[in-house]
Amino acid sequence: MPKQEKIPIFVYGTLMSIHSNRMLSLGGNGPYLGVLRGYAMYQVAPDFPGIVPEPGGKVMGEVFYIPQQAFASLDRYEGVPDLYRREEANVEMAGGGTVRAWVYIWNGKPEGQKIPFNEQPWRPKV
Repeated sequence: MPKQEKIPIFVYGTLMSIHSNRMLSLGGNGPYLGVLRGYAMYQVAPDFPGIVPEPGGKVMGEVFYIPQQAFASLDRYEGVPDLYRREEANVEMAGGGTVRAWVYIWNGKPEGQKIPFNEQPWRPKV
């Protein structure tokens, strides 16, 4: 059986390894620390953040490599296309280099509190 190709995805909220093992349970490899530039993070709901395009912004997160079929489950989890949309973006990896990865972008206006880079990675407010 041929080895299945895994596709990079950048996560920054509830899908990060510090919050769950969802990415590993979907057959993912990782996490690998990365930074997404040109986006800013907001607390869009009490239990999760969202990111939106914003010049000069940056978001700390993790890259996982997951099987293509895992995206259907993740899209449902993230509420695509109502709450989020999935797009490709360049992620700067902590070990050097850049990876083109999928990322979930908030579909609404950034009405919650902005989460500065120095307060990332995201953690739920308790």
